[in-house]
Amino acid sequence: MKLSKLFRWRKNQKPEEAPSPKAKAARPSKRPSPSAKPAQSAQTGGQKVDKPGAFNAKIGSADYRLEPFTEGGICVVMKGIPKTPGHPKLAIKLVREQWLNHAAVRRQFSNESQIVRELNHPHLPKYRARGLVDGKAYYAYEFIDGVPLINLSQDKTRFPPELVKDISRDIVGQLLLQLEHIHGGLKPVAHGDISSENILINNRQQIYLVDFGCAHFIKQAHKESYQWLAKPSFISPEQARGDAWDNRSDLYQVGILYYELLMNKRWNIGRSKRDKVLFAASNDRQNDDFLKNVVDLETSAIIAKLLDPSPRNRFQSATEALQALGMK
Repeated sequence: MKLSKLFRWRKNQKPEEAPSPKAKAARPSKRPSPSAKPAQSAQTGGQKVDKPGAFNAKIGSADYRLEPFTEGGICVVMKGIPKTPGHPKLAIKLVREQWLNHAAVRRQFSNESQIVRELNHPHLPKYRARGLVDGKAYYAYEFIDGVPLINLSQDKTRFPPELVKDISRDIVGQLLLQLEHIHGGLKPVAHGDISSENILINNRQQIYLVDFGCAHFIKQAHKESYQWLAKPSFISPEQARGDAWDNRSDLYQVGILYYELLMNKRWNIGRSKRDKVLFAASNDRQNDDFLKNVVDLETSAIIAKLLDPSPRNRFQSATEALQALGMK
């Protein structure tokens, strides 16, 4: 089943059964480490980045109205509404004021903006500009109007599990094609934070991978690069153990996503953050037929291989996974 079936089904629902979801931009970056301490929050030019209000600013060559959109532990994302005709809506990402003087945060934010600038793919964030807003560094990319994929697994009333199961292969295939692009470019990138919150579906049924706040250029990786980790529910075994991680961590997270879309339940059964990390670090390899009651044996074996605790035993590239799925 194609994604268009999902959207046709949604369109036919009564308004009270299927209220319109909120769009979501890239989720802000994660906290760099448990021991890191932010600087004291400060006001700058009347704007406080922690809880910013709407204001006007020039982004690139155009004037924009910046409105609060979403926020996380380290960054906030503003939605940029163009005041100059002919310019797109933007997502403008800024570091929270209390983290502005944290050297590791500044380096990763600069690295993230450089990665997004290099993406050059129709279904990945399209870089537009970087610079300063009221003395604070930002980078901007074209805003994506989309539904977070987490809605499909969490809202069973609007998205029946059987329907989500039917479209799961198509979703995973689109995601793997995007990972094939970022893993296999001239400057290969590991995303590190694949999750149902960081994948959007727009109104043309296209999948977008967002939030490169944990990403690094694989060939330029160093010890600090590996400290930026996925959400606890999607963390890979090597991330949980504090080891070096690369594109194969992304493939493990794809396996989690595929499992959760099929099963309509969490892969990582830990209740606390600590429990989730321990689960990821110590979980055993699944038998190839562990999902035989849900999918065919071939698909079950593919997911088991994606979820192998050892990176050496997983698919070594997104291309290999696509070939196994018969999509390459």
